[in-house]
Amino acid sequence: MAGLGLFGALIVLVPYRRRERWAWYALWFYPLFWAAHLIGNLPPGNDHVHQVVFIALSLAGLLLPVRAFFPPRSSR
Repeated sequence: MAGLGLFGALIVLVPYRRRERWAWYALWFYPLFWAAHLIGNLPPGNDHVHQVVFIALSLAGLLLPVRAFFPPRSSR
């Protein structure tokens, strides 16, 4: 889990902040990962509140700045 967190942190701190599209696509791993754990009733833990929170936070982090990664055609 620590390696997964460091991997995501490095992507967020460098390429995501530079608005590189590949980083935006790569970070979709996190909501899919937590959704799979929620649906599959997988660990960590038996309470699934943290999984729902992580799904919501990761989706917000991806969907709120979507225009920065995909600007309208007129401003390219």
